[in-house]
Amino acid sequence: MSVIESILKDLQDLPTPKLVEVARYVHGLNPKSHERRRAALLATAGCMVGEEGEDFERAVRAEADRIDGDSW
Repeated sequence: MSVIESILKDLQDLPTPKLVEVARYVHGLNPKSHERRRAALLATAGCMVGEEGEDFERAVRAEADRIDGDSW
């Protein structure tokens, strides 16, 4: 059994909260993931000003506590 196969086998038995934890860790290890996040931030930084930005902030705050653990 390869290392990947062994890891996948172990992942199959984990509950969703643990899978989310693993996914965050694995994505954090990938340098491409950091590059994509940085590019997204640079592309969107300061794009929403005034009322548009305030509306967005209110919407994010209203929905921030509603995380779907099955989205991974």
